[in-house]
Amino acid sequence: MPEKASPTSLKIPALSGTATVARVNNPIFIADLHLTGRKKKTLLAFWWFLRSRALQYDELFILGDFFEYWIGDDASKPAEPIARWLRAYAARGKRVYLMQGNRDFLLGEDFARHCGGTLLKPQVVIETPKTRILLSHGDEWCTLDTDYQAFRARMRDPEFQREGLAMSVAERIEYAKKARAASLENKTQKTAQMMDVVAEAFVADCRKYGVDQVIHGHTHRAAVHRADGCTRTVIPDWDMQGKGPRHRGWVELNSCGLPQIVLTDRWV
Repeated sequence: MPEKASPTSLKIPALSGTATVARVNNPIFIADLHLTGRKKKTLLAFWWFLRSRALQYDELFILGDFFEYWIGDDASKPAEPIARWLRAYAARGKRVYLMQGNRDFLLGEDFARHCGGTLLKPQVVIETPKTRILLSHGDEWCTLDTDYQAFRARMRDPEFQREGLAMSVAERIEYAKKARAASLENKTQKTAQMMDVVAEAFVADCRKYGVDQVIHGHTHRAAVHRADGCTRTVIPDWDMQGKGPRHRGWVELNSCGLPQIVLTDRWV
């Protein structure tokens, strides 16, 4: 992004968020909703989710790509209805946590607070009554895709973000459009294996944090994978638009305190 002289009062998202989460009791995990005004059916499904299923839980974790794109908290007006829904949910005594993904890496603390929630660091370990779990968006473990990892490092570089947030909103929108077009073009040249999580990469972080359970999103491939004594549970993505098979889902903890996937094509 080109530099601009105009300053921004926003805290740089790459330098934001917390890695400390108070013990959780009854959490639910979602990711990859890719919300936008053009996906009205998916928006409606999320609104209904907050008013129904999510009320059965005490903590809601949104692990990245909540939005289709995010160009800064100072341009969050189109997302105001979503912020209002989350504030209403939090007002019921629920805890809300948001994590940046690869689409909404500029999501910051200001918007998280506006939603009644807390912004998380890219990797966070939570403690439940029965286990410890590492949470992430998951894209850092797709290490076979070296082009993407270089792109990810650049997008999450604090100085790059500072320069980007100094641009006008119109300039950021134009930049995001070009970056998205380039990303779609690059994907056509990559295999599914190249864009998936590498077992050694997530196992290394399990060892680092002393956990054997991981929950993440990003890949849109809801499944449970095991490697070297570690288990990663992939959160389902959401798409209720009807162009393909409509679907949504989440991860919850079973009676043993272990993550399990729930998939549905229903609104309720």
